[in-house]
Amino acid sequence: MLGTQVETLATVVNGMNTLLMMPYDYVLILGFGPIGYLFAQLAKNIAAKVAVTEIDPFRINVAKECGLTVWNPREVDIEQKITEFTYGRKADIVIEATGNAFEQALKCVTPGGKVLVFGMDSSVRATVVPNDITRWATKILGVYLGQNTMVPSIRLFQENRLNMKPFFTKVISLDDAPKAFSDLGLDLATMQHKPKNAMKIVMKI
Repeated sequence: MLGTQVETLATVVNGMNTLLMMPYDYVLILGFGPIGYLFAQLAKNIAAKVAVTEIDPFRINVAKECGLTVWNPREVDIEQKITEFTYGRKADIVIEATGNAFEQALKCVTPGGKVLVFGMDSSVRATVVPNDITRWATKILGVYLGQNTMVPSIRLFQENRLNMKPFFTKVISLDDAPKAFSDLGLDLATMQHKPKNAMKIVMKI
C-alpha cells in the first residue's frame, strides 16, 4: 500500500525541504488529513514539539493514536493553545494544510517564524495586514507541490521512517468505491458533508 502514497509523500518532502525544519523548532500543523498526517510524521522525527488541529472526530482520534497533541478549532482558541504549548513563544513553523486557515496561521506563528501555505482551495480568500508581516518578519512560503522528491520519498518508506499503520483505514474493491465517499465525509444522496470514518482508503483493482 505504501506505493500508492509515494507521490503524496513527495509533495510533503518538497515542503519540508523548503521549511528547513530544525530540532529546536515548535511546529503547528493546521489540518490532519493525509497531508497533515505526513507532515506530522516527518516533524515528529525532527522538531522539538509538534501539535496539530483537526475538526473531524475520526481524524482527531488518529492524531491521538499517533501520540500527537491535537486541538479542535471549533472547541478551543488555537492561538491561545499554541501560545501555552510553546511557553508563550508561539510556533516557529506553521504548516497550513487545509487551504482555508491562512489567517489562523498568521496568528499562531512567532515573530521571525515561517508559514508554509500548502493546502489548496481556490475559493478561499484571506485578509492580511502587510504591515504585520513586515513588522514581525514573518516568512510566508509557497511551494510547487513536487520537485525531484520521488526517490527521497521511496527511501523514507524503505527505511520505515514514518508510522503509516494508522494512515490506511482500509482496502476496498472497485465495486465498493461508491461507499468510500461516505467514509471520506460525503453523502452522495444529498451531496452534503458528514463526519468521516477514514483517513486514507486504498482501492484494489
